[in-house]
Amino acid sequence: MKKETMQSTPAIKDERAFHNIALVLMSLLAIYCVIPFILMLSTSFSSEAALSQGGYSFWPREFSLAAYDYLWAKRITIGRCYLMTIVVTVVGTVTNLVITSLFAYPLSRQDFKYRNVFAFILFFTVLFNGGLTASYIIWTSIFHIKNTIWALILPGSLMGAMNVLMVRNYYNANIPYSIIEAARLDGANDLGIYARIMVPLSKPVMTTIGLFAALGYWNNWTNGLYYISDTKLYTIQVYLKKLMDNIAFLKSGDTAAESAALAYKSMPTEGARMAIAIIAILPILCVYPFIQKELVRGMVVGGVKG
Repeated sequence: MKKETMQSTPAIKDERAFHNIALVLMSLLAIYCVIPFILMLSTSFSSEAALSQGGYSFWPREFSLAAYDYLWAKRITIGRCYLMTIVVTVVGTVTNLVITSLFAYPLSRQDFKYRNVFAFILFFTVLFNGGLTASYIIWTSIFHIKNTIWALILPGSLMGAMNVLMVRNYYNANIPYSIIEAARLDGANDLGIYARIMVPLSKPVMTTIGLFAALGYWNNWTNGLYYISDTKLYTIQVYLKKLMDNIAFLKSGDTAAESAALAYKSMPTEGARMAIAIIAILPILCVYPFIQKELVRGMVVGGVKG
């Protein structure tokens, strides 16, 4: 007994040392991730004169609410962009979850005859794609989605191959095939098995995929840049991109318009950019803590090969 205790003591010490090192490394990584947000927040509360003279700092040199006053003056436009972002994120995320889980379900079934064929097609899309030009021509000339809300939902973010594989692995590892067989004996069809068994039992991985999809839609500005010219369809990220482009244009000095120069001087350019970035990420920061547990579980289990 004493010998076993002596042998276990070094193992306990090694485990504690590993935990301490991991804690230090993760703390440094967390600080590294938080620093940009602190800098953004400080810049949004700094005056434009202080930013021009002293640059960025982690504490406002000259406290000012000019950036937020500027955004408040555009509250109707920003509110519309926020509403469009929420609609696109909700509709896109729900559609993404449905399509992803529907594709993953037959791939997880050993008795599906064309399982390998569809798995190859899915994997092929990871390696090859038609490129931006071909995608743009197809979406605009064939599907005619330009300047519609579908331009913000369909291209690029509707389904990801790796997400399908993650859901499939979760199905294989956590939902015994005997449950599906029992449902078959009770008279359930494939749609009933999917809706009443697969979806309710896959909450962790669905939460994980849903977060990935929601982040993708919330932060996406490229679809708006390529397919949207109607300002009424701008999302908050597209509006931020347009604001940054306008600021860069005014700062370039290529325009001789006196009114544009005056507008630039009176506008809290750097502070406004940081303020709208802070506003854009607030919903994600508020939602993430509530789904962190399911997110970690879904990542760990769904990433294991089934």
